[in-house]
Amino acid sequence: MKQKLLFLLCALCTYVLTAQAVFPDTFEFRGINSNAPDVGVVPAPGPNPAGLDVAVLPTLTGRLSAPVLVDLDGDGDLDMVSGAQAADGKLFYFENTGSATAPNWVQTAQPALDAVAIAPGGNNETKGQFIDIDDDGDFDLFLATKNDINQFNFNDIHYYQNTGTATAPNFVEATISGILNQNIANFPGLGFVDLDNDDDYDMVGIGSDSISYLENTGTKIAPMFERRLHLDNPWDMNTGTGVLDRNWPHGDILVTMPSFEDVDRDGDFDLIVGTDTGLVRWVENIGTPTAPDFGTYAYQNMTGDLETFDFGQFATVSFGDVNDDGVLDAILGSFSPGYFAWFEGVLTMPLSIEEESIATITVSPNPVKDILTVAFKSNQANKTSITMYSITGQMVYNSDTHVQNQGRVQIDVSKLQSGLYFLNIKSNNGQTIVKKITVN
Repeated sequence: MKQKLLFLLCALCTYVLTAQAVFPDTFEFRGINSNAPDVGVVPAPGPNPAGLDVAVLPTLTGRLSAPVLVDLDGDGDLDMVSGAQAADGKLFYFENTGSATAPNWVQTAQPALDAVAIAPGGNNETKGQFIDIDDDGDFDLFLATKNDINQFNFNDIHYYQNTGTATAPNFVEATISGILNQNIANFPGLGFVDLDNDDDYDMVGIGSDSISYLENTGTKIAPMFERRLHLDNPWDMNTGTGVLDRNWPHGDILVTMPSFEDVDRDGDFDLIVGTDTGLVRWVENIGTPTAPDFGTYAYQNMTGDLETFDFGQFATVSFGDVNDDGVLDAILGSFSPGYFAWFEGVLTMPLSIEEESIATITVSPNPVKDILTVAFKSNQANKTSITMYSITGQMVYNSDTHVQNQGRVQIDVSKLQSGLYFLNIKSNNGQTIVKKITVN
């Protein structure tokens, strides 16, 4: 018997969904800084500004850029960290003093971040990105800068290992093979994604109207990067030999950051960028999870309020589930003048469920601390793809497994940061079960 489902997920329920349900159908404007100009959606500060209406902009120039969402203090909600153009070359921390369901961001001192600064003299431009690059259960920091400490503008990727914990980070500058002196852009921004589906994070650099791809040729525990050019770079199909030979057709990604989400829910990562003119656009991956292909790089519009939202000069966008409803939301930053806004991700179409199929798979325990067990009570599924995502959309587990004779799959979550995750189980008949998992 089939029913219509009006809600996406509940904490202790499993549904058989007809589509991947992490990326929303549409976006609704929620809040912005009170000093922001009219953006043509809803006048500032919006119906639920979540502290952004009074958010302190801590640079003398007011120029901020590239907010990203990360649970930096391990309390189960998403904080915000912003880059900036500032003389002290710092990142700025906005703690979520609200909750996992009702965000409220307040600019706050954060000793671990405050200790990270590249100030070679004059204003430097910084953009931070957080990823558990060594698979030890806490967030490490990558810092992209216009200049390094020696005022060189070709050494623009810096890595800081988290030697602390998931609740009390401590960032120590370290080295990873392949990131030194890469010169990816004059105004670089970084994104991390498993672009080739080999269970580790690759690095994508963006800025100065070009896109660079640094493949992780190491492992998820011991990464090492190798820059890929031309036919080996999904965004650079020229066959020349010059490093700057680019085939990317858009001249409006001078100062931005790349985000990777499955926008069209077809099982691979698409590219999302903020443009120089303040719009958010996405580029479809028409390839596969193991062999990405971004076609002619044609821009496509976002949906809802985010389709026509003009965020001003040099916009950036990042994603995370800031209200704990199982759907990704968007946080945006404007460079000049600097301000932030957020948009709630919303599902507009009801999803169907197949009641008879619910009993065929169990996932336990939930909440889980060490080992998550996926048990199959039927031998009808010959092959199943199991993928696990964080609330920020990062893939933390991916495996194709034959289950007919095996009966169960065990997933070690002991190294994951505590919080909310989504377990996606896709059978060879095309059905996808999405399970909301809490890791303690």
